Amino acid sequence: MAPHIGRIAFNLGFLVLILALIPLPFLEPGSAEFVVDLVALGASAIFLGLVAWDVRRQARLSMGRPRRDGDEGDSTSGNEEISEGPGGK
Repeated sequence: MAPHIGRIAFNLGFLVLILALIPLPFLEPGSAEFVVDLVALGASAIFLGLVAWDVRRQARLSMGRPRRDGDEGDSTSGNEEISEGPGGK
């Protein structure tokens, strides 16, 4: 997951969590509104947990993975000289 998508997902999940917590003390236990509020609270908590797990997993994979020859990105390994173009050196 891209970092900006993870941030947006976390913010939306946190917003739903807060909006589910605000009316909870004012709802009558056993009413339909109370049940729906608990479902929203549980769903947002599970969603936040999944987003946090995925972001941590992606960070661990990107930091701990050694570079291989087939990877995208900079093709120099640090031991090669970089030419300055047709008229360089």
